[in-house]
Amino acid sequence: MEKYMVQCEDGRRRQARIHGMPREEGDFKIWKAGVRLKGKHVSGEAWYSFKTKTWYFLADPQGKHVHLMERLNTQLRQESLRKLQEQLNVLKSRHTIEQKKIAEHRAAMEAIESEMGAINKKISEIESGAPLEPTKPLEYSRYIKRQ
Repeated sequence: MEKYMVQCEDGRRRQARIHGMPREEGDFKIWKAGVRLKGKHVSGEAWYSFKTKTWYFLADPQGKHVHLMERLNTQLRQESLRKLQEQLNVLKSRHTIEQKKIAEHRAAMEAIESEMGAINKKISEIESGAPLEPTKPLEYSRYIKRQ
C-alpha cells in the first residue's frame, strides 16, 4: 500500500491509499484506492496521468461511503452549472444585440450596394457613348415664346 496526494472529484486534494495491481487505460494508470472524508473511508480509483503527472481520485459509485463524496460533488456541479448558465445568459443577450446591429448594417449595406449599382450603370452608359438622358423631363424656358 502506498500513499499519494490526489485531486478528488470535489476539487480538494486528499491523501489516497492505493493498493492492488494497476491497469492501463489510454494515458492513465489506474489503481484501487481510498481516501478519508469526514472520518470515513471512501473507496474508488486513483488515476495517474502520464501527460500531466497528476494523480486523480474518482469515487466508485457502488463503493463504501461514496454518498459523502457525491454530496460535495453535486453541490460543486450545481454551483458550476449555475455560473455557466449565468455566463450563457449574458452571451445570449449580447448575441441578440449583435444580431440586431448586423440586421441594421445589412440594410445599410444593401442600400449602398443598390446605389453603387445605379452609379455603375450610369458609368457604363457614359462609357458606351449613349446620349445622356436628363433625370427630369425637359422644360421650356420662360424666355421662349410658345405658339
